[in-house]
Formats: sequence, C-alpha cells, structure tokens
Amino acid sequence: MARPRRFPQHPVLPTVLLLVIGAALGALLGGFFIFTSSTFAMAVAGPFGLLVFGPVVLAMYAVSNTWALIGAPLWAWLGGSIFTAFSVGKGGGAAGAMRVTFFSEEHAIYKVTRRMTDQMGIPPIPFIGWFPNEEINAFAMGTNPNNTLIAISKGAVEKLTKGELHAVIAHELGHVASNDMARMVHARGIQEALTFFLLFRGLKRIARWLFTPLSELEILRFSRAREYTADAISAQVTRPDLMISVLEKLAEEKATPRLRGHANVMMWSGFESRGWLSTHPPLDKRIAALKELCAQPAPTEEENAPVPAE
Repeated sequence: MARPRRFPQHPVLPTVLLLVIGAALGALLGGFFIFTSSTFAMAVAGPFGLLVFGPVVLAMYAVSNTWALIGAPLWAWLGGSIFTAFSVGKGGGAAGAMRVTFFSEEHAIYKVTRRMTDQMGIPPIPFIGWFPNEEINAFAMGTNPNNTLIAISKGAVEKLTKGELHAVIAHELGHVASNDMARMVHARGIQEALTFFLLFRGLKRIARWLFTPLSELEILRFSRAREYTADAISAQVTRPDLMISVLEKLAEEKATPRLRGHANVMMWSGFESRGWLSTHPPLDKRIAALKELCAQPAPTEEENAPVPAE
C-alpha cells in the first residue's frame, strides 16, 4: 500500500490572532479619530463648548478605549466564529450564494474526489457539487472535515478535459489538506463580524481598509500565497502539466468571474490584477512556479513517508 503523502500544514490560530489584534487596533484608531475631531469642534466652539461637551467627549473616549481593548477583540473572536459557522456546510451561506447543486455519491466527480482524498490521506469531503457559472472556476469552503464543501463551476466541467478537471479538484483539495481553507474562512468570518452592521458590501470593504489596513494587506498576501501551495499539491497529486494547462485556459477566458459575497473569497480565477491589492497571484507566475516543479526530480518514497510519532 502506498504511503500517504505529506503536505504543508498551516495552523489557523496565528491568522485568527492577527485579525483579533487588527480589530483592537482598528477600534483604537476609530476612537482616536472621534476624539480628535470632537476636540477640534470644541475648540472652534470656544470655552463654553469645552466646558459643556468636554466631560462628555472624555467619557466617550474612555468607553471607546474600553471597547477597543476588550469588546472588539472579544467580538472578533466570538462573532467571527458565529459568522463562520453560518457560512459553511451544505446549508451554509456559501452554498446558497453560489447556488450549489450537490452530486450524489454515484456521480463520477464525487467518486474521483473521494479517491483523491483517500490518496492524499485526508478525510472524505462530505459535500461536493457544482454551481451554474459559465467561467472556469471552483472553490473550497469549510472549517473542519464535517462541513467541508467543494464545488466546481459548470464552465469547468464543460471546458476542461478529464485530467484538467482532476487537477482542479486536486487544487481545491490542496486548500483543504494544507489547512489554508480553514484559515481563510475564519479570517473572512471575523471580517464579516466586525462590519455586519453595514448593509452594503462596498461599505464594509471601505470600513475594513480605513480601520484595519494591515490586516487587509496580510489577508491578501496570504490569499496569494495559498494559491501557490494548492497548485503545488495539485501537481503532486496529478501532474504539473495538467495544472499548467488549466491555468493557460484560464488566461484565455473571456468571462469575468461573478463575485457573490462570502463564497468568492475561496475561489481561484483568471484575474489579471497584480500587486499588493490582488487576491490571486498572476497566472504567468503560477505557471512559472509549476514549470519549476516539472524540472525538479520526483520525491522518493522515503521522502514522502510520514514522520514517525515519538
């Protein structure tokens, strides 16, 4: 029997702690902004304004600092867990937003996904389906083996060869195996919790960039890095040339991926954006990284063996 492969494992806790600290710093920044603007308004009003409103402003500033040091981190942790729980699973927000239809256990895609999980030594994926987007796309969503969802777009099923489709499935399983899927879902759950009172997604994005810019940049950096990891795992499970072929077809895509709320953060697509503000690395860089893997010698069975427990 072939020994299970070893894949990089990225813990969730450091990412969650980063977002919690970011929430506290953002709350401190917001409180300081309110205090500064209020002080300026009192200065304009003169001694009477300072006498009447000064104690109120100081009290509000004390409350805002208490919220920043205690309330915001606590809500980021607990509220993030709540929003994360509502987004995952068969009946979660991601599946609903993307209109996912689930495959039966007899479907060919369900079976090949199950074979890959056995081959990779990870728990079976309970929910596997497709969503009605015309572009080549896919996503993985979940926080643990019991609620993980993998969905493939209609465009991917129709436009890719069998081998290429297997490479896409392996890519999404790479997000699961490396724990990057859980990290991203938790991170976005915290973001949703901190901006839930804003009705429009555009306003939520603006608020996050105003008050937690460093957290936003870190999430984008992590989002780009995780694609290289998933590509490499796909190349290891299938073949590098298959994933390269998929990325080349993505580069030729005419359709622009539709962004539907929470689910799109787990997707990989043919975006051509570059730099610190992009969610995915450029396709040419991903292809170049895979070609480097092609040039490397395959790992031996001993190198692939799991580390024995002490």
